[in-house]
Amino acid sequence: MVRRKLPIILDVEEGNKLLKASSTRYPTGIRNKAIISLILNCGFRVSEIVNLKPGDISLTKGILRVVNGKGGKDRDLAMPEYTQDLLKRWRSVRPKGEYFFSTLKSTQLSSRYIGAFTVRYSKKAKIGKKNSPHTLRHSYVRIPAYPDTNSGFIRTPCGC
Repeated sequence: MVRRKLPIILDVEEGNKLLKASSTRYPTGIRNKAIISLILNCGFRVSEIVNLKPGDISLTKGILRVVNGKGGKDRDLAMPEYTQDLLKRWRSVRPKGEYFFSTLKSTQLSSRYIGAFTVRYSKKAKIGKKNSPHTLRHSYVRIPAYPDTNSGFIRTPCGC
């Protein structure tokens, strides 16, 4: 039997440091901070982020709809108020286009770009762990705010 290593996760303090590493002085910083918040606070996959359409988001209800996620599953996710505020800020400055998260020229973001800025912000925040968007997703699943919660309960919103 092959032994599997436990995934690397960020604690709450490291997650907050990562969010603070993104400058909201520029539209791309607002966008990147909103993306990190979605992964950390809602458990989004990178593929779901890059394919998110403006119509999949209801900021008045605080709901995001993942359409055709992993395994072809659709699911609705509730957002914390902090993430909603970031999405509202991005929506007010984002270029109009097919995808909610896009470049400033309205082209679709790549998964590699999200991975690259996650690593860059981790270094800037001096987080001493190997970090990736999937690390952030693992951090959501094992979030310390729910110490007594069965991880199977959290797996449902993640689409696992």
